[in-house]
Amino acid sequence: MNLVLIKSLLSVLLVLTAGVILWKKEYLTQRLKDQRVTRMLALGWLLFRVVPFLLVYVAAGFAPTSDVNGFWDEGSKASMGQVVYRDFWSPYSPFFAYFLGIWLKIWYDPRMIVLTMTVMDALALWATWHLYRSRMSAADFLYKALLYYVLPGSLILCVVGAQEDVWMWLLVVAAYLFRQRTGRVEVYAAILAIGLLLTKAIFILILVPLFFLEKEKIRFTVIMVAIGALTLAILYPLVGMEFMQPLDEADTLRAPNLLSVLNPLFFNSIGVGQKFWNWAGLVVSVGLGSWTAWRLRTADFSEMISRTWVTLYATMMVVQQSAYSNYIFLFLIPLLFVVIDWRNRTQVGLLLVFNILCVVHPSYWWRLGMPKYLTPADIVASGAAILDYLMQVAIVALTIYFVRLAGIFSKNQHI
Repeated sequence: MNLVLIKSLLSVLLVLTAGVILWKKEYLTQRLKDQRVTRMLALGWLLFRVVPFLLVYVAAGFAPTSDVNGFWDEGSKASMGQVVYRDFWSPYSPFFAYFLGIWLKIWYDPRMIVLTMTVMDALALWATWHLYRSRMSAADFLYKALLYYVLPGSLILCVVGAQEDVWMWLLVVAAYLFRQRTGRVEVYAAILAIGLLLTKAIFILILVPLFFLEKEKIRFTVIMVAIGALTLAILYPLVGMEFMQPLDEADTLRAPNLLSVLNPLFFNSIGVGQKFWNWAGLVVSVGLGSWTAWRLRTADFSEMISRTWVTLYATMMVVQQSAYSNYIFLFLIPLLFVVIDWRNRTQVGLLLVFNILCVVHPSYWWRLGMPKYLTPADIVASGAAILDYLMQVAIVALTIYFVRLAGIFSKNQHI
């Protein structure tokens, strides 16, 4: 349980640091007023990503763990020219391993995987500035960026967990910014297609509401289909139907989600693990996301995509049986910058608690042996089980709360 204790302690310390930042908001905002955003974001990356990286992996000598081992297996083999899905298993899209492999050409070490994640996180924050710059001041953006840098859901999941989920946000924002600059829907569609091929299968979920809102549907579709067909034409002769490997992840049972919380209350009679729940989860998350996008179809893109993104992927986190709370890293940026009202102490307090729970629970649950509760008696079988179940309930409840703030029930839909 050492890693759980370390993550818990770090999370509390980071939340206390965020509390100081909130307390000194007026002072910090004034100090940030005349600063260049790009320079300050780079400084933030050095202080809150590179320095922790050096402390953890160089000074303390810790070896990367968890998902990094899987990323290293994929990236190292891809860097040697092996074929994804045929020569090594991958739950990710076909370009993912090769992208990591490029970075490993610079430094052939598992720690390079972590460093790569910090760079991509920094790029996501920089792209977010260009998305929001017409709607908020530089000082306001930098203040929220400072909070983002220190929250456990970003710092720990990026530097310790080496999560890649923020890449999806980066690629959607980049697609829009390039379209805005070039005026070409083809560029927009091409970057989105590359995003799907570079990240993971769930990236396709955001394409549904974006397609519904797209005015140039034919050109949008033609480009995406053409890129997909070309990729498939290359992959199929090499790997056959093994390119479907990423879809196997949907059958992996994880926690917390609605099913893991409800299953023991119904004495294991709701069919947890069946494919029906995968499809039901997709319908609910994509449906809510699409409805949110449709309601905001006349709003600025930055507001529409932010609220749609949080609604869709936060919902997915609790209705998809293969999802787990690390996915907070997927939607934390738009949640923090757009959805949360920082004048509302309840929202802020719950966000801080949510960060701690989402960071600590996956490690705690995994070290308990990934328990699946079948009856109420299983929940109270031990103190550890009770704590695990209570954390699951809290994460699910808080996720629903933030979906409510972001999506179809939100009354305040302005940045």
